[in-house]
Amino acid sequence: MADTVFPRPLRRRRLAILLAALAAVTALASWGAYFWAEAEARAALTLNGDQRLGLYASSIRNAVGRYDYLPFLTARDHEVLDLLDAPSDLRRDAVNRRLETANAAAGSAALYVVDRSGLALASSNWADPAQSFVGHTYDFRPYFRQAVEAGSGRYFGVGVTTGLPGFFLSHAVRLGERLIGVAVVKIDLEPLQRDWAAGGERVLVTDENGIVFLSSHADWKYRALRPLPDAVKARLAQTRQYDRSDPTPLGLHDGPVVENGARRISLPDPLSPGTRRAYLMQELSLPEFGWTIRFLSELEPVKAQAAGAAVLTAMGLLLLAAALALGWQRRQTLRLQREARVTLERRVEERTAELVTANRVLREAQEELVQAGKLAALGQMSAALAHEINQPLAAIRTFVASTRLLAERGETAMVRDNLAMIGDLAERMATLSGHLKEFARKGPARLEAVPVARAMDRALSLLAPRLREEEVRVERAIPPDARVRGDAVRLEQVFVNLLRNAADAMAGCAERCLSLTAARTVEGWEIRIRDTGTGIAETHQFQLFDPFFTTKEVGQGLGLGLSLSYGIVRDFGGMLRAENNPEGGACFVVQLPDAQSHDAERGPR
Repeated sequence: MADTVFPRPLRRRRLAILLAALAAVTALASWGAYFWAEAEARAALTLNGDQRLGLYASSIRNAVGRYDYLPFLTARDHEVLDLLDAPSDLRRDAVNRRLETANAAAGSAALYVVDRSGLALASSNWADPAQSFVGHTYDFRPYFRQAVEAGSGRYFGVGVTTGLPGFFLSHAVRLGERLIGVAVVKIDLEPLQRDWAAGGERVLVTDENGIVFLSSHADWKYRALRPLPDAVKARLAQTRQYDRSDPTPLGLHDGPVVENGARRISLPDPLSPGTRRAYLMQELSLPEFGWTIRFLSELEPVKAQAAGAAVLTAMGLLLLAAALALGWQRRQTLRLQREARVTLERRVEERTAELVTANRVLREAQEELVQAGKLAALGQMSAALAHEINQPLAAIRTFVASTRLLAERGETAMVRDNLAMIGDLAERMATLSGHLKEFARKGPARLEAVPVARAMDRALSLLAPRLREEEVRVERAIPPDARVRGDAVRLEQVFVNLLRNAADAMAGCAERCLSLTAARTVEGWEIRIRDTGTGIAETHQFQLFDPFFTTKEVGQGLGLGLSLSYGIVRDFGGMLRAENNPEGGACFVVQLPDAQSHDAERGPR
């Protein structure tokens, strides 16, 4: 029976209807793909912003927390008490030098004491006539009134004497029940802003009035997010919080809230006058300071990604329509079949190449994530490690000074002893810096025989300042012949993560003890890290090794340490699990294959 042949006008009409339907479906699908891709990209942007806000909050708290003790200790210094109780030139000189030494050791911007009327009697910067606080009255400053009324105070402002901004911590000085003055430390937060600017971030910190006082962009500082009421302006003029500057509006235009509290906003574009740039703004409150951190993410990449998804969807539908049209062809020739087969083979090759590329990218991403975990651990330990290096440096400076005097006197025996001590201290610093360099080394895993005791010793050396400061007792029972198959640097990273978690779990406990053991098993070696902390809640047992799961507060951790450690141990052919000790605390068990058994299985070559 012959094929039915439709008249030409009817075929054209059917073709027009099909093309119109295809255009409508393509437009609808592209519209849906655009909004779906935009939502996904915005969600990823929001997640990244939340993580960055947590890091910024942690850096601010760490920068301030380093100096919390200074006003308290200064308020209890007997020389300071004598000066405030009965001022005299002799006592003022002694306290000036004492404050100068303490300020230099702590690394703060300034340390000073004022009497109960607000007059500064002594200061660490007493020797600089242009910057000295001595003789100036600060009774109008909120940190002074807070200390007088509540015993302590916190306040950010521009110094009325130096003209330099800083964060002030104050503490009341009392002699018995009588208030005789206030001790104040000024902290410089400018290094935080330089780090933000160097990283290309768009971050700003505002006070309770919405005034930007910390920012990665200098043009945004001391400007208000929104116009200020007259009462606020009057109060700022009275306290001189930002000296005599008048915070002008930043020009921020609010948009709708999209998700998780993130809001669309726009700001004037400094590179293109008269135009505005759109951002996604996320906020995190710091209630202990009365501040708010705001992180801005550009929305242009989100729109570009959504547009790309829409184009790809349209192209996919058009390709599908073309494939359907070809599938409905009544007459297929042998030539078209061969071409289809060749096309299919080419697509398979391209897909194979794409999969190979994707696997390579995935491996590289895993390497970057492992490296990021190591750098994050080093960042959190940096303050303690810097203190560990500064101690021998200070000792070396002392020995160098004394050696110079001994050499001038011709006391060669004592000079040799001093040089030997300097060499020992330099060797100690070189050992610690060597551990840091190897730990931070970036590169693919190299499976080899790794001594467990040496890897544990290096991990303990990186954490030694913290363990010593927190009085954590370490008990080790690791046989010297314990050798496992793995990569030395990554195994050290696993131990550092587990030891840090154990130290975190024991914070605040009366008894702090780490028990480190290794025993041979049928599968290889079983390494146990026990602590005397709070243990693991039953509800968290099955989530410990999930990425971004953490029981710590915001800014204390991203929840990646255990997930990375689990992946590293698994790559070594081992297993990582957690359990609770019967006597209390948690125990992390690392099972790794024995290096000698693995070499025996491979046999001689």
